[in-house]
Amino acid sequence: MQKFGSPESRIDGASKVTGRAMYAADFHLPHMLYAVGIRCHVPHGKIIRIADEEALRSNGVVAVYTHLNAFEELGWTVTEELTRASAEGLGLSAFKQSESVVGYRPLTTDVIRFAGQWIAVLVARTIHDANRGASLVQFEVESYDHNVSLNQADIEGSKPVCFFGEQMQVERGLRGTADATDIVISQIYKTPVQLHQPIEPSATVAVYEDTQLTLFDSTQAVVATRDHVALSLGLPKERVRVVTHFVGGGFGSKNQVWPHQALAAHISRSLGRPVSLQLTRNDMAVASGYRSQTKQKVEIVADRYGKLKSLRHLSHVATSTAGGYFEPCGLSTLALYPSPHLEVGHFVHRKHVSTPTPFRAPGETPGSFAVESALDEVAHRLRINPLELRKLNYPSRNTYQDREWSSIHLDKCYTIGAEEFGWPSSYVEPRSFRDGREAVGYGMATTCYPADVLPASVTVKLTHSGHAVVETAAADIGTGMYTILAQTVADQLSIPFDLIDVRLGESVFPPSPSAGRSRSTSSVLPATKNACEKIRRKLNAKHNTWTTGSGEEWAIVETGTYSGTANADNLSFYSFGAHFVEVGVDEEFAKVRVRRFTSVLDCGRIVNPKTAASQIRGSIIFGIGMALMEDAQFDREGGRLVNDNLADYHVPVNADIPEIDIHFINEPDFHFNTLGVRGLGEIGLPGTAAAIANALYSATGRRIRSLPISYSSLLAADSTVKPR
Repeated sequence: MQKFGSPESRIDGASKVTGRAMYAADFHLPHMLYAVGIRCHVPHGKIIRIADEEALRSNGVVAVYTHLNAFEELGWTVTEELTRASAEGLGLSAFKQSESVVGYRPLTTDVIRFAGQWIAVLVARTIHDANRGASLVQFEVESYDHNVSLNQADIEGSKPVCFFGEQMQVERGLRGTADATDIVISQIYKTPVQLHQPIEPSATVAVYEDTQLTLFDSTQAVVATRDHVALSLGLPKERVRVVTHFVGGGFGSKNQVWPHQALAAHISRSLGRPVSLQLTRNDMAVASGYRSQTKQKVEIVADRYGKLKSLRHLSHVATSTAGGYFEPCGLSTLALYPSPHLEVGHFVHRKHVSTPTPFRAPGETPGSFAVESALDEVAHRLRINPLELRKLNYPSRNTYQDREWSSIHLDKCYTIGAEEFGWPSSYVEPRSFRDGREAVGYGMATTCYPADVLPASVTVKLTHSGHAVVETAAADIGTGMYTILAQTVADQLSIPFDLIDVRLGESVFPPSPSAGRSRSTSSVLPATKNACEKIRRKLNAKHNTWTTGSGEEWAIVETGTYSGTANADNLSFYSFGAHFVEVGVDEEFAKVRVRRFTSVLDCGRIVNPKTAASQIRGSIIFGIGMALMEDAQFDREGGRLVNDNLADYHVPVNADIPEIDIHFINEPDFHFNTLGVRGLGEIGLPGTAAAIANALYSATGRRIRSLPISYSSLLAADSTVKPR
């Protein structure tokens, strides 16, 4: 009988590897139609003419929708209410604008806002007919001047905005005045646009029948998708059913609601047939968000011992002309390193690009690259071991919020990580180690991530034959939710693991939050425990006679809830960790590789060490890609993404990944919830790119402040150490 802490394999694993798992695009229904988007590659302009007559005469083509007919034929429109309920509305509250916000929705205007925007959607009987017909749609666009990237003109004279109110705009006192013996670091750190690239592109199959809609969708947010699509159709929520049994990765790209999900439903209602609308890999780059470009200025004043006297972190980030989301790079800076003088600001610049969206550990990931790199610069300027510098500036409490941590074991992360990795006990000069032709370097960085919760509910049913069924709307995007829910019920009710059936991802199930911001585990599992406690009370009242009888008739059904509120007030809830990495640089063959990686995490009680370690490895692999490969490039003249595909956009593969050694402190945080658990899908990513960049400095004596790191950028960087 499996209980908490047992390294169990995923109960959905066999279905996935054998192909039995049904993803959204796998649903092929009778008389189904296929819709494809037609893209415009002009980043800014106006549609002058669209000609669809030849396409409509093409074999199998059923309809073409544009801004000229979408409202009349589909009831397709855009309103402020719809915008705020979608990905386009995320973060708009940060902008102090008096005017009404309508936002972007394709097929509602003749205005072109970004390259890759859908200006038409064609529907046909087969996907082949749809693609052929789409090639026959002709259009003429008047092109305007455009701007797609951050530049120096943006940075000069711009004013900061804050993220979700005043929380993100802080200045504690005046900037510290440096003494003669102090070290001052003032540098710019840059991160590029990054694309999510889940294995499964987003897809929606809509079936509208008798004023009822069923949506088979690839989404991290089942309930939010139902609510948005119902609002768009003008239907009561109970008439919309969203089904998301399996999701082939999301990383944030499927956490918000995007136009294609509602558009498929509108087309199905209009044509009276099921409609499949799948995003291509090219569409995914602009139609479901990405991590936006950042330029961050970090200024640090430290005394001669390494104690911080002043920390200033100013971020310039890009967003679209209509949306509201931007990368909040200063989140970790506010919480992690105490400083008597702290300043964090965000400067947001509107560009002719599509709207970005939260991308695995949003804000913390690019922000940690800048700050953790700057701290490494401080350590080397002072000739202090970088680990000792972190210990000297240990965050014993959340000084920004003026609160104690609910739980912190970062010191153990440092100690265990250093021991397991073999971190040097004293300061080591750059270019001190070689292994054959490779220059070898060590780097480290701290990671932290907020522990988040939202209200959740879970129903647990018992049968007379001794089986249990668990139901909740929460999605499993590959994180292992199916498995840890079964482990929770097995632990709470002493039921054999193989007699528990977990059912997820349907809006008719009890509502639970979206699978994002590392909050599913911390929200859904306490609700499951609550349901099991109710069942145990009934069993005790019945003196355990519930096994009498036979069949699958429900003997006991209970719904558990969790308020989404931590157990203690006036505490700050975070997870912490430390990364240690060794890199090798073959200076003759221009090859950079990560040789080994050790990560130690303090993220509450670990439900399943096997799936938890898998999550952290996935985050670290993300960080390796961020540090060394990933870079979505815009054509400067044309303004479109030129590598919006998996052939030209490089992500890590097996040959790029070393052995990744994962350790958990595994200390429950009962101040946070009754199970002491936190989410951990994102904690492994912040700090990873910085640790690699720091290790490369250790190996080569060359400091890189712009990602991704290439051999050419290493050669171009100034060396602070003479070659041996």
